[in-house]
Amino acid sequence: MTIPQIKDLLRNAKLGRAINATAELPAVANDTDNSTTITIFQSRYNTNKKNKMIGIIDDDDFRKEEAQLTHSLLGLLSGLSDQATTTGGSAEPVAIPAPPPANPVPDAAVDDGITKILFLASNPSDTAKLQLTTEHSRVSARLQEALEPEKFPLKFRQAVTPSEFAEYLFLEKPDIVHFSGHGDRKAPEVQSMIQESRAGRKDTTAKSAAKQEEESGIFLLDEDKRHAHFVNTTFLKRTFKSMVKRQNIPIKAVVFNACHSSQQAEAISQIVPYVVGTSWSVGDKAATAFASGFYFGIAQGMDIEGAVDFGINQALAFNEPEDRFLLYKNGVKVEW
Repeated sequence: MTIPQIKDLLRNAKLGRAINATAELPAVANDTDNSTTITIFQSRYNTNKKNKMIGIIDDDDFRKEEAQLTHSLLGLLSGLSDQATTTGGSAEPVAIPAPPPANPVPDAAVDDGITKILFLASNPSDTAKLQLTTEHSRVSARLQEALEPEKFPLKFRQAVTPSEFAEYLFLEKPDIVHFSGHGDRKAPEVQSMIQESRAGRKDTTAKSAAKQEEESGIFLLDEDKRHAHFVNTTFLKRTFKSMVKRQNIPIKAVVFNACHSSQQAEAISQIVPYVVGTSWSVGDKAATAFASGFYFGIAQGMDIEGAVDFGINQALAFNEPEDRFLLYKNGVKVEW
């Protein structure tokens, strides 16, 4: 493709194609400086597109970054055109300085535009049976309906233990974490565990707020994978904080598709930009419908808020109230 043809792509708002076509020009591909410059452009373009899709930036910021990239790419192309005119196309390519990227991130890896989804499921045999494989199958099917399904890899991990919960986050480095299982702090088995824990503590004067947080959490399996093990919100919050703050894993959203998970969602949204939870118990069919609708939205390019809204619409068909699924953004509940 020639430089005039690439400029035509820019005039038709086809920035991504224009950047990729520029990378294939001999004057770019055969020159280290020009090649590095266009790699930075590709990384900024993919990051901007991805952040818009998952709701990290709004439309104005998205368009501003695209405008800056278009201007920078036109500058690079104009420099290459001037060089070709001056040398008659026979000289070795000369590096054309490009404007520095906006808000550069030192040593940042090139963003390939992929949204990694980690689906964690836990349904211990001594808790009520859930249709987790059905939910996973529906989610997988929705992601396959994307224009580029390969950009939404889905990893499914079942029978998760507390140690595996953290290990999978570290190893997979997901953009979205989905947990499906039990989170009912009022279930008899949870209350039994709580009573046993309190009986073993000498300090019985803990504040009620601390007790409330302790009683919220999710069911995993114990390390022997034989019985249910209830992990509280403190464990979840500390684990996500460690992954995001210390390990620099760019988790953008967490979905707790489990009953009574609003407290977990609110706490973790202080660390992760978007977290979904539920205000009460949720039926299997409604939970599956929400997940299916949410990931359909993600696959079709909706931002997180739009995808959650779409998922709620799907769940309403199974007689769940409108406020059953909750979204927290940076620690604050989103009001629809």
